[in-house]
Amino acid sequence: MQQIANRQGHDDSATHPIDAAITDLSFLETILESLQDGVYVYASDTLRIRYMNAAARARHGWTPELARTKRISDTAATFDSKSFFRAAAPLLSGEQSAITLELTHLTLPVEVSTRLVRTHDEGDFFVSVLRDISARKSADSDKVQTVSTVSHELRTPLTSIHGALRLLKAGAVSKLDPKTQSVVDIASRNTDRLLSIVNDILDLEKINSNKMDFSIAEMDVVECVQDTIELISGAALENEVRLEVETKLRSAMVLGNAERIAQIITNFGSNAIKYSPRGGVVRVGISEAEDGIAISVTDQGPGISEEQNRMLFKPFSQACAGDGSKRPGTGLGLAIVAAIAKRLDYPITFQSEVGQGSTFQFRIPPHLVLLSDLNQDVEWVAS
Repeated sequence: MQQIANRQGHDDSATHPIDAAITDLSFLETILESLQDGVYVYASDTLRIRYMNAAARARHGWTPELARTKRISDTAATFDSKSFFRAAAPLLSGEQSAITLELTHLTLPVEVSTRLVRTHDEGDFFVSVLRDISARKSADSDKVQTVSTVSHELRTPLTSIHGALRLLKAGAVSKLDPKTQSVVDIASRNTDRLLSIVNDILDLEKINSNKMDFSIAEMDVVECVQDTIELISGAALENEVRLEVETKLRSAMVLGNAERIAQIITNFGSNAIKYSPRGGVVRVGISEAEDGIAISVTDQGPGISEEQNRMLFKPFSQACAGDGSKRPGTGLGLAIVAAIAKRLDYPITFQSEVGQGSTFQFRIPPHLVLLSDLNQDVEWVAS
């Protein structure tokens, strides 16, 4: 009877596999069409769009037919295909399963998550999901504004306390006995930390309100890196971490802002020191290639798991290290770095593996590089 039923067409999955596939496809398309986030499916080589859901099409005012005649590069006038393929390289190589970027699209802040989907018959496709994060950004801005108002009120008395403690610590008022000296040292260290937190909050507020100086001038980025390493060498010594600079460049003249670049290196370096084990090494690399000059900071810490990556570069968020622990901090350092790098148009990348440490890097694009002086041998400068 079962054979007769099959011959008579009662077993649809056996006799009509194509109809079943169409039904499944229609179901998936119905789900995608109902999403509020924009979904873009496009070829990994030509970037030609295969599918856009209703939210994505509405964003551009396209019909389904018109969307299929476009490339993903047509979705924004500022889309840079070279930069896109550079950012997508970890997907193509299999190093990462997804990349997430925060961008400004059609004047609104968005978060774009992209994955690579490989098919047997039609090739490989990128699938990008675009989410409007205007509400989240507004909430972050309100939070920063509120905290910065409090910070302004705190900085003046904190600076006075900090100065008084330094005088006591130096023995300018009177000679302190060892027990009192220890208490003053503790108070001084914690005041330093409080002032650092206040300054981070005020820096982020300055960036958001366009009050920070981003003027561009000729500068030697190698000299800037080495000077900045000197500034954080005290923290490295206190944490028993060795700082090393590796470069083949004697000098590199670029168009940049020395103070802002120093800020990026200080944040990367301070984080690397904080997460490094006692006796560890933090390496700062300066290298030149066709895509500009790259400055990287590599530590030997516990690394960051992939699920924690999204926490990075966001205000007031701090990712757990690979060992499950959190270090002291506000979670503002990398958010400040991201904001500075965006204003300077310096791409930022990072690589991390649990138990193997992390590398954070920013790159000065080639059109901002004026002149470089190359050494024949690798030069190591250690603190």
